[in-house]
Amino acid sequence: MNGKLWAGRFNTGQDNLMEQFSESISYDKRLYKYDILGSIAHVKMLAKQSIILQEEAEKIIDGLRKIERQIEAGEFEFNPQDEDIHMAIERALINLIGKVGGKLHTARSRNDQIALDERLFLRDISIEIIDRLNGLLKNLALFAKEHIDVIIPGFTHMQHAQPILFSHYIMAFFEKFKRDKERFLDTIKRIDVMPLGAGALAGTIWPIDRRYTASLLNFTQISKNSIDAVSDRDFMIEFLNNCAIFSMHASRLAEDFIIYSSSEFSFIELPDEFSTGSSIMPQKKNPDSLELIRGKTGRVYGNLFTLLTVMKGLPLSYNRDMQEDKEALFDTIDNCLMIIDILSKLIPKIKLNIDEIEKSLEKGFITATDLADYLAFKGYAFRDAHKIVGSIVAYAITKNKTLKELTLEEYKQFADQIEEDVYDYIDYRRSVDKRKSFGGTSRANVLEQIEEALKSFDEKSSHVDLCPRCSYPIKIYKNPSLTVDCIIEKDNKVLLINRKNYPFGFALPGGFVNYGESVEQAVIREVKEETSLDIVEPKLFGVYSDPERDPRSHTVSVVFYAKASGTPKASDDAEDLGFFDLDNLPEHIVFDHLKILKDYYEFRKKI
Repeated sequence: MNGKLWAGRFNTGQDNLMEQFSESISYDKRLYKYDILGSIAHVKMLAKQSIILQEEAEKIIDGLRKIERQIEAGEFEFNPQDEDIHMAIERALINLIGKVGGKLHTARSRNDQIALDERLFLRDISIEIIDRLNGLLKNLALFAKEHIDVIIPGFTHMQHAQPILFSHYIMAFFEKFKRDKERFLDTIKRIDVMPLGAGALAGTIWPIDRRYTASLLNFTQISKNSIDAVSDRDFMIEFLNNCAIFSMHASRLAEDFIIYSSSEFSFIELPDEFSTGSSIMPQKKNPDSLELIRGKTGRVYGNLFTLLTVMKGLPLSYNRDMQEDKEALFDTIDNCLMIIDILSKLIPKIKLNIDEIEKSLEKGFITATDLADYLAFKGYAFRDAHKIVGSIVAYAITKNKTLKELTLEEYKQFADQIEEDVYDYIDYRRSVDKRKSFGGTSRANVLEQIEEALKSFDEKSSHVDLCPRCSYPIKIYKNPSLTVDCIIEKDNKVLLINRKNYPFGFALPGGFVNYGESVEQAVIREVKEETSLDIVEPKLFGVYSDPERDPRSHTVSVVFYAKASGTPKASDDAEDLGFFDLDNLPEHIVFDHLKILKDYYEFRKKI
């Protein structure tokens, strides 16, 4: 007999080989926390919509929380016969609380369930990666500041090019990793879409409230197409692409440090803690940590292409091929987090070999470009100056001399305009400090960049600023935003809108005050935009400023009450609207509008 929860249509059990081949619980058990979180929100919604009884919902939620505690304590037995984390938790729930546990999956499919789990998981992981990248960025900026006066050869084609500040070189990687952080931040917008309610692919006949579920799970958006919701892994591919670009930057840094730590360069010495020795050659100190970063980048690339290849030929909508997304995802995350942590710890412990660096600065005619600029300042066309300096370099090579070792008489063989001041131009220290163009390598430029970077890492911003309710990365402004709300009463009923945007639920009509607008003008405009009603002479009711009143940010609301004319029609932020008895208000009222209405009810009794 087939013991699967989906076994009703089958006459025989599944072959053991097929079970081994198809199970994913050995790795997707990592999603248990998010699967349970999504299930609890789903059950609360089912009860709110009277699809299941409240006492049934409470029993299911208690069971789910008990299972979560068992998993966290290592007491839960994962069985490959359950296939995946969804079935494992549901089977355990039914065993724990009986048949009522089978109601958990009402109005839900594993197709929208796994899409939800992955989005919840990636939202949290993205924030963790951003937070750790901030630590790496801060260490890079501090390391650059510590070595602000060190000059090294800059390279193009791995040949000596021009002198640069070592700190300028380090801050180049700061910029690369900063862009990586910004990419992860931007991708969260596309991860933050709630797919639950899409069902297998066509939606559901049950009267579910997706906005309510989204608000419980702190999603700011809801998927608009059920087929797309269950077949989409774009958000994951984009996340993996971000990881691949980050890994590429980390690999380039690792490659440079491997080269600079070699005996041929000896610019830097790597810390013992992140190096290894040889089993046969006792003198060796190998840069294994950096080599592994370089090597693991190949794995990260491979995981990205795994998912691209899996998805490239899939017909809509869900297919079992998509199960293969998780191992690639988890492996990428684990490796990227490790790479960030390794670099964050390694970089501050690197030592510079100043003597070797200065010896290298004397090689390669590194100030030849400065000599060409010198001739251009003397009146030569730059292309002619370039040709003359090329001849001077060729001559110096035959004489086994550096540019500063050539005599003035030797220089004048190539250009009469060369004077004694030429030696100032070919001094690499002066060369660096003359590069004052924005973004150039002069000390003032680089120090300004470093200070600007470090300023962003004060005590409060040592991690990503997060929404206090949903952990969504947001920019925090020190001043609260000003909003207005309006109480419109008719026949002892109050007008409420059902919001189409986050936070989802019922609310008084209102919104943000525009720059240059009075609060009276703002409330008239907002009521018109959301309800199509006209109000005149709104009267001040009160001001509400609880910092927690709005889950998006700190707002202060100036609340009015007014009479309205016209036919109410929902628009703008309003999905729909209606008049409600003050004694029989909707269950899910957002912001602090329930408190406002209760205060208004008390106010009314006095007038």
